[in-house]
Amino acid sequence: MRAAFVLATEGEQEPGRAPPGSHGPWPVHRPGSFSDGITLVEMLIGLALFGLILGIIVWLLGHGSRSGQRLSTQMAVHQASRKALVRFLQELQEGIEVIRPTPGTTLSYALVRDKYSCVRWFRQVPRPGSGGLYDLRRYADDLALPMDRRDELLLSDVKRLTFTARSEGALQINIVLAEKDRDYALLTTVRLRNLPSAEELW
Repeated sequence: MRAAFVLATEGEQEPGRAPPGSHGPWPVHRPGSFSDGITLVEMLIGLALFGLILGIIVWLLGHGSRSGQRLSTQMAVHQASRKALVRFLQELQEGIEVIRPTPGTTLSYALVRDKYSCVRWFRQVPRPGSGGLYDLRRYADDLALPMDRRDELLLSDVKRLTFTARSEGALQINIVLAEKDRDYALLTTVRLRNLPSAEELW
């Protein structure tokens, strides 16, 4: 009886253990384990997540490109206005005497005598259909200049501009330019290149 029990016990194999004479353990199959592979539901969920992430990346790239284009346009417009403003201030500096406004007063236009004793008139002209904006033009009473250069456009999209004479040789400029959806303001004092402009400002 004991020999029969031993033989019966030796004949039983533990799960996962190979029988005598075989090589390596036998794999144990458990339902629901990773050996079952990827199910259809898991694959669909993975594809959905991948598509969502890909869509977000494409949207971010497109949004960044559009923002970059808008920023480049705004910078180009701002740079063009800045160059025109610098030209306007440099032309004022070439004068030798402020005729109007008189010292201590403020006007929306200015009369400046240049080094050739010609009068330059800086004035604002309303621009039709612009919603209250102005063009800054300069008229030069200079016979040496061609007719098409005597009256020139210096600045566009001027929202507000005042000239305050601090002396006969210095003008304070207060200007607001409208660009797209924002305004740019500048307050500066321009000294004319003449001897009286070196006097102390009142």
